[in-house]
Amino acid sequence: ASPGTAAVQDVADGLADIAVGPIWITGDRLRMTTFTMPVQLDKTVLVIPKPGSRITFFEETKKVFDPFTWRVWILLLGIISLTALLSVW
Repeated sequence: ASPGTAAVQDVADGLADIAVGPIWITGDRLRMTTFTMPVQLDKTVLVIPKPGSRITFFEETKKVFDPFTWRVWILLLGIISLTALLSVW
């Protein structure tokens, strides 16, 4: 369980009178106890693939390498290898 859920559980169990912190109001937590109106709203959003879209494992894995071109990746690997060799020399 997350720290937020643990804090809400403590209130529900009577171990604490209130819980204050960055706690998201979820269905499970609402079933444990009541909440006041939020003091601040979070602008975090969850982005998921469009329903029905199929992304292959290869396409998903390839995203890791997208920030750089293959030449930059080779340069980075060369620098890391050279640094490793020089550190043991």
